[in-house]
Amino acid sequence: MIWVAFVFAAISLYVSYRAMNQDVAAPDAQEPKAPVIEEGKAIGVVFGRAKISSGTVYWWGDVRSVEIRK
Repeated sequence: MIWVAFVFAAISLYVSYRAMNQDVAAPDAQEPKAPVIEEGKAIGVVFGRAKISSGTVYWWGDVRSVEIRK
């Protein structure tokens, strides 16, 4: 049964080597796109169980970015 561990280790090493040597460009950082509330739309309140077909986001959090300096 030890040979099964060796086979899995070899496969793991091969896959990690292939993933490490791919020439894929890193994606550029993008500004987060927060949803916008429509003016005049009612604020929904759910009591109990309900299926919400179109939810509304009222608050999206802190979306600013800070540069990392070393």
